[in-house]
Amino acid sequence: MAAFFMLSTVIVGCQRDKDDDDEEEEVVRNNSSIVPSQFQGRSNVKLGAIYVDTRTLELGVYDHGTIDGDIISLYVNGKLVLDKYTLKGPADIKKVKVTLDYTGYNYILMYAHNEGSIPPNTCTLTVKDASSTKDFVLESNLSSNGAVDVIVD
Repeated sequence: MAAFFMLSTVIVGCQRDKDDDDEEEEVVRNNSSIVPSQFQGRSNVKLGAIYVDTRTLELGVYDHGTIDGDIISLYVNGKLVLDKYTLKGPADIKKVKVTLDYTGYNYILMYAHNEGSIPPNTCTLTVKDASSTKDFVLESNLSSNGAVDVIVD
């Protein structure tokens, strides 16, 4: 009996305490769209949805039409991730890595600082997750912002 007690004490005594770093952060799940109705005094137009399998993404942007000097800012869930960027062509894609705040619904919004020489601003948004890359076209002008739901399954 004494040997069993001693063995139990040794095993329990060797267990490592959990650190805060070991605990997984709990991520909130949004079950419906969180695109606000407006942003910076402009209405937001939801243009569709993209489904992804991870919260960590690589976003890319380039001018969807003629390269005409479109200047945009890109927001993810209201947070600025690309500021006043002049869109270039598909051979010169600007890439940004992001981690989405939520599982379920998130959003990406494009804010137009101008309309280039050919309105409206058009941007191809590439969204790369762990398994694939998806393209989506966003449009914005000086009175409305283009937005897309990004849904983490």
